[in-house]
Formats: sequence, C-alpha cells, structure tokens
Amino acid sequence: MRQITFPNWLVWIDENFKWLSIPKLPLVLIIIQALGFLLDWVKPFGFYIDLLAPHPHYVFKGEIWRIFTFIAIPFPNHLLLILVLWFFYDFMVLLEESWGSMFLTVYFIIAWLSTVFAAFLNVVSFETIAPIFYIECSFVFALATLNPNKELHLFFILPIAFKWIALFIAGILIVVPCVLNSYSQLIYVILLFVNYLLFFGKDYWIRFRKELDKRKKA
Repeated sequence: MRQITFPNWLVWIDENFKWLSIPKLPLVLIIIQALGFLLDWVKPFGFYIDLLAPHPHYVFKGEIWRIFTFIAIPFPNHLLLILVLWFFYDFMVLLEESWGSMFLTVYFIIAWLSTVFAAFLNVVSFETIAPIFYIECSFVFALATLNPNKELHLFFILPIAFKWIALFIAGILIVVPCVLNSYSQLIYVILLFVNYLLFFGKDYWIRFRKELDKRKKA
C-alpha cells in the first residue's frame, strides 16, 4: 500500500473521535441498498423512491428524513443491481481494511454532505441517478490511490489493476454527462470528488513540490 500523507485535521479526528466511526459500514450500506430495492420492487413506478429523494422543497417543508434516506435509492438497473453491489462491497471492505473504520466513515460522511449540497443546488435529478452509486465510485478511487497495482480478477479470471478500474469508471462518469449534454450531472460528479481531494490533496501537493525540487536540482 502506498504511504499517503493525510491532512492534519483528518489525523486529529482519527485520534480523538474514533467512537464516531461506523463499524462494518460497507455491510450497512449494502443492507440499506437492498431495503431500497425491496421498496421499489414492492411499489413500482418510483413511488417510494420519490419519498426517499432529498428534494429541497420537501426538506424545507419538514421532511428532514430525505437528507438521510436517499442512500437507499437503488441502482436504476435492477438486473445489474446484485453485480454492482457485490463489486462495490468488495472494494469498500478492502478500503476499510486498508484505512480502518474511522477514515472510511469520515470519507463517506463528506460524500454524503456533498450529495445533499448538490441536491439543494438542484444540479441533479435523483429520479434517474442512484446517489449511493456515485458515492461508492469515490470509494473505488480512494482504494486505487492506496493500492494502484493491486489486482481484481474480473469474472474470477481476468486480472485488472485497481488503477485501471478507477480510470475506466472516472472516464464514464465524466464522458457520459458531456455526451448527453447533462452538465448538471457533471457538476454533481465533481462535487463528489470533494471527499477525494480533501483526503488526498495534501499528498498530491507534497509529491508535486518534491518533483519540482528534483527538476530544479537536475
């Protein structure tokens, strides 16, 4: 695993607020998603999904639960749901093992706050997007940064390094909104990079400064 220089505020939180961490967070998120799928399956046509989405208009009317329940909005393609949840669960477990529950919890909370902020800016429609899918993508980016060369065996056969999986997902998240002219969705994706930048920005900056110093000396 790469040695990452994390920001001081994150180290301070990890040292002083470990009791705030959510143990087994990957399992919790998967269970919440499964419950969201059951709600959508029992009552089709997005009835419950609309009740879960963090629409600002309804939140300001007192439906505060919406800023929490959007996590249960399932992946839109139910045929791929199990495969997607299985894929992201493996990544989240590996990230928890690499980081510990505290770091993973803080990383998730920042992504959650970014999603709520995006909803209040009205830059994304949750009828067509499962917010947790994008949050889980940010977990993949974090794990690929920590273990870029670690491999996942696709379909138990084809070995693919985490860094290539992350690049492929990043490409889809950025290219698809541009092709569809959905710039609001692109803004939402950028907002979800906030947790990644807050966690890894300092390390990238240090590495950048070191590289500049090397070139100056050369």
